[in-house]
Amino acid sequence: MTAPLRALLGPVRRARTPGPQAGAPLRGSRRAPGARRRIALVLCAAVAWAVFVVLHRVLSGRVWWWQGPELVPPLAFAAVPVLLLAAALVVARRARRAAAAVALLSLALGGGASGLNPAALWHRATPAPPDAIKMFSWNTWYWDQPISGMAPPPGGTPPRDVAAFYRHLRAQDADVLLLQEYVYFGADSRPIRVNDLDRLRREFPGYHIATASEMVTLSRFPVVLERGLGAGDAHVPPGSGWPAFHAVKTLRTDLRVGGGTVSFYNSHINSPVASGGLSRAQHDAREANLRALAADIRANPLPAVLAGDFNASPAMGLLRLVPERMTDASPALRSLYPATWDERRPLLSLWRIDWAYTTPEIAVHEYRLVRSNGLSDHSGQRLVVSLAR
Repeated sequence: MTAPLRALLGPVRRARTPGPQAGAPLRGSRRAPGARRRIALVLCAAVAWAVFVVLHRVLSGRVWWWQGPELVPPLAFAAVPVLLLAAALVVARRARRAAAAVALLSLALGGGASGLNPAALWHRATPAPPDAIKMFSWNTWYWDQPISGMAPPPGGTPPRDVAAFYRHLRAQDADVLLLQEYVYFGADSRPIRVNDLDRLRREFPGYHIATASEMVTLSRFPVVLERGLGAGDAHVPPGSGWPAFHAVKTLRTDLRVGGGTVSFYNSHINSPVASGGLSRAQHDAREANLRALAADIRANPLPAVLAGDFNASPAMGLLRLVPERMTDASPALRSLYPATWDERRPLLSLWRIDWAYTTPEIAVHEYRLVRSNGLSDHSGQRLVVSLAR
């Protein structure tokens, strides 16, 4: 507008947006407290999980009272940070970076305990030679008992259950079988010896059989040495009617394979949860049995295979006691998240507690988990191995 018009019409008055009436809430004020609460919740959750992961790395496998937190499903060490990271992307911008950084830190620190097996995406095993060894390791769930029982009824195990059990074993067509829980359990959690050697010889003619404590190994190859390994009498509870059950938790058998000898270690390490719950004594027994196994492996110059039920998930620091000489066979598995327990609850089968390791002289050509179909709470482990050329 020119100066003459301004003088004639007066100054232009700009339209004003009407302000809020007295007492009316400001726009967005109702959401602000909720947003602040969400920001605080995500930040606190991210920090709390990161603290838990740090404590876990420091304490797992070293102090007995951390056995409870160790029971968390290993997948949580990957899933929780990812969920926190997703939550961080929807909170206010000021907190997004901090929450995301903490979530990524906890993923970096704990991802190795998650049990994820990314090598399944790219690992390609070499074809097995004609003389490769087929082996099967399995925790049988109280020998020939179905998962509904722990000891035979007074009349003995029903023939149909026995037949199903041995049919499953024969179906593996294994040269070497490493079986755990060659034992029954009474109502008072008392181990009961099993003597099924005659049936084993009938079912597996020509196989050599070795036993120690509650482990039994069957082999098409001659056994040149067999011995039990474990913590010894120091961890046998008073009044035990079967001390070897508590004192021996690994059966070593040296087998004559072709022109050489290979050691097979059949292990069943104590559970972290005993009949009385978590305890220092149970932790100490687990550690002592693993140390005895590790000491024998370190002193053994032979090629070796170690397999069995370790009662230890990828999240448990006790697995650090497995000697560096032993290589985890997991890359040969095709599963991104291999789990071997608990088959009784398929939706909760979130733990891998059965493992297989080999020394560098042993090549793993195949490794897969075998469902037990109601015979056990554990999946079996089937491997095809050979002496590396």
